[in-house]
Amino acid sequence: MFIKRIMLVAGLSLLLAACSTGRVPNANDAYLKGTPSQMGERYLLGRGVPQDDAKAFQYFSQADDDPYAQNELAYMYATGKGTPQNYNKAFYYYKAAANHGLASAQYSLGLCYLHGLGTTPDKILALSWFKKSADQGFEPAKRALKKYES
Repeated sequence: MFIKRIMLVAGLSLLLAACSTGRVPNANDAYLKGTPSQMGERYLLGRGVPQDDAKAFQYFSQADDDPYAQNELAYMYATGKGTPQNYNKAFYYYKAAANHGLASAQYSLGLCYLHGLGTTPDKILALSWFKKSADQGFEPAKRALKKYES
């Protein structure tokens, strides 16, 4: 019994020592390897790295030919996360991602057209993009169609 208790205390001590090192991730860590889009997502959401909008924006900018990165750049421009807010650039990137068939970008582009964010308001184009997104099963687009068709 005494030996088990010593082993338990020693094991817990090692665990606590490992947890309290405050080790900061560095570029050689395996989980910090990935495509610019993957790295952007990690920094945007704080997955395995400290959350950092500016770093996320930098990584997504390196992959601006990737529809997912285009969608995230648009989101960051629209919200002003990691970069100054700019609806014209948000519209540009949402349109690029939407033209690649990304349902969430098609929905967001529809919102841009509906509310005139970065473009002239156009309800017909908004509904067209909502429909493309809804046809892929994107629920917010389905709700938008129900709400704005009529």
